[in-house]
Amino acid sequence: MLRALPFVLLGLAGACGDGASGSDDAGTPGDDAAETPPDAEPEVEDDGGAPDEGDDDAAGDDGAADVSSWDGDVPDLPYLDKDEHVASCMRTRACFPENPQQLATCTAAFAHISGREVGYTLAEVTRCVNAAGTDCEAVRGCLTNGEPPTACVPLSTPDRCDGTVLRQCSRASALDFVFDCARIGLGCFLASDGTAMCGLGTCDPDAFRWTCRGDTVVSCDMGVISLAQCDVAGLHCVEDGTGGRCAGGGAACTEASDPRRCDGTRILGCIAGSSADIDCSLVVPRWTCGDVEGTAGCVAPGTECRAVPLFGSDIDESCDGEAVVSCLDGWVESLSCTALGLGPCEVLSPGRAARCTVP
Repeated sequence: MLRALPFVLLGLAGACGDGASGSDDAGTPGDDAAETPPDAEPEVEDDGGAPDEGDDDAAGDDGAADVSSWDGDVPDLPYLDKDEHVASCMRTRACFPENPQQLATCTAAFAHISGREVGYTLAEVTRCVNAAGTDCEAVRGCLTNGEPPTACVPLSTPDRCDGTVLRQCSRASALDFVFDCARIGLGCFLASDGTAMCGLGTCDPDAFRWTCRGDTVVSCDMGVISLAQCDVAGLHCVEDGTGGRCAGGGAACTEASDPRRCDGTRILGCIAGSSADIDCSLVVPRWTCGDVEGTAGCVAPGTECRAVPLFGSDIDESCDGEAVVSCLDGWVESLSCTALGLGPCEVLSPGRAARCTVP
């Protein structure tokens, strides 16, 4: 969500994408987070967090009036952990054999959603899934808020808000993904594009003033008051006369006076009006600094394969004994099933995807 924030300029393609909230991993948010085809390059935003022009306001289910700024407190949102995310993807795939997608469609999502609305929603779901272990009934319950599974029609069933409860139709399972936004201190609201999302209220993008709460920016995204964790991208929330934004946090600068550049794994240079020093290996573990359409950004270090959310990877997944062979961080890697207490790997027909089984 929050398309204008400068997460994308770090190379995290799709973190500020087209507003897709994502529920394509058998109901797990994340696979839909960036609908970028495998041969596309990341976009680079450089507006320092200014709200998008042309976004329309949207009222939530409660019909609350739009507000021009947020003066209240914000909840302490959970952070998505990469290792926990990968483990959750593997457990979810094992418990949803009807999902034909590659494991990479889920694991590749971390860099695109961390710190965003989908990311902290998924962080809560991830903890639930990993705590469930190999209990598939419990895993499925994590994705339905404990409700019985409800069938839906992908791309046809609209997103809904039932009070604070968000409902989205999963393309992979044709079941509703259900999440109570109140679990992370938020409400459920419908954005101007019809996407249900967790937020603080509704707003007018043309009038709303963005503000900082520590290193979290409170913004107006498609008519919903939303939060983004600037520190997840190695940035800081900076507030001045124009409002709050995710920025480098150092001395004032311009792109001309201090252009972005790589120094090993670090990005140096001007981001959204202030200098930055960002270690990409901390933003996304194992990643490095590299070229993203002519500017410095965080990129996957491997060159053996490429994976993006929803579309998967450019290799066929397979089995290496008990482990799933998949694309992760640009490398072809074996991900152990038994280390998670899961059963051995199996290849799904027609041979593009592989998954762990349930013991």
